[in-house]
Amino acid sequence: MHDRPSSRLYLTRRHKCAIYGTIGVLWVSGAAWLVAHYFLRQRGPFGDAPNPAEHWLMMAHGAGAFASLWLGGWLWRGHVTPWRRNGTRRSSGNVLLWIGAVLIASGWLLYYASGESLRAGVSLLHWSVGLALAAAMLAHALRSARYRG
Repeated sequence: MHDRPSSRLYLTRRHKCAIYGTIGVLWVSGAAWLVAHYFLRQRGPFGDAPNPAEHWLMMAHGAGAFASLWLGGWLWRGHVTPWRRNGTRRSSGNVLLWIGAVLIASGWLLYYASGESLRAGVSLLHWSVGLALAAAMLAHALRSARYRG
């Protein structure tokens, strides 16, 4: 990326690979964790036990979350701010910003909050919004392609 704002309006193929790769790791690890947690529980001698894959999936999800925070700052400076400066504020981009904010806040709460009822509600919010992220990103990508001409 160059320092000229106009050069940062559009993402390069390398930028898109970083974005889609990071979000892909997050989405796949989160969706796979949901399947393992709710549908692939194991029978132990003392009742149901968590699937061993849950731990590894959560570690991958956490690593992707840290990467996405860095990526979000990079996107804010190099993609979001230039578009906003030139007066273009697309609704699909704003939806992605709100989804990101909800996922960051709910992820933080899942990590630090206590109380089963709070965690259950926040968990439902987090994975519902997280699963919807794929559709929101697709809509933004399709609108971006159409916007470019």
